[in-house]
Amino acid sequence: MYRYREIYSDIKKNILTNHYRAGTPLPTQEVLSEKYDVSRLTLKKALNLLLDEGLVFSKQGSGTYVRKQIEQSDDELLPLDLPIGVTYSHRDQKITSKVIDFGARLPDENEQKNLGIKSNEPVYEIKRSRFVNGEHYSYEHTVMPTDIVPLDEKVIAGSIYDYLGDHKIRLTDARRIVFADSADDETSHALDIENGDAVLCIEQVGYDQSGRPFEYSISKFKNEKSKFVLDVHRPQSDF
Repeated sequence: MYRYREIYSDIKKNILTNHYRAGTPLPTQEVLSEKYDVSRLTLKKALNLLLDEGLVFSKQGSGTYVRKQIEQSDDELLPLDLPIGVTYSHRDQKITSKVIDFGARLPDENEQKNLGIKSNEPVYEIKRSRFVNGEHYSYEHTVMPTDIVPLDEKVIAGSIYDYLGDHKIRLTDARRIVFADSADDETSHALDIENGDAVLCIEQVGYDQSGRPFEYSISKFKNEKSKFVLDVHRPQSDF
């Protein structure tokens, strides 16, 4: 991966986790260049990516600031344009999980295609219900190559992304497909809804900082939790 993209990913993570807070200035370009041991030109490439996403903005003669994101109600889905999970999108609330099924097996053809793996490369299969403040929020069916990192039920009962981060694996990019569906037996049980009720589905392939696909998942949400946000920003000129 290009160095400027690594810097972009690291600063973006710090913004999304509130290390760099909305409305406050980023460290100066001089400080950031020294921190990452790169030239100003390389740093500007990273900052321009953040600018194009609308995560930061520049004030003439004042520096670069973290942009305030549109406020979301508790019922809204994580922003579709940002590769983050429920733990980060609802970080001020209580997030819990109930593991429904966990094991390892060989991938099917669709999983091989989405994860870029062969038929003899085993994957973890994870099924769990997610709760926000004790209420059903989503049902996640996730498939992940076993050679990414070792997992167990204790890990998947918490934040998998936090655990991956501890192993220096970060979700930096994702391809998402959003569609409507009706709940089957498995989904209705996991979300405590009626069979046939409407659900919103997000199919995702997640990529780490090296560009490797490490997660293929389908998350399903109750219809009253089916609001989501997509902020659109027009690219601006360079810093």
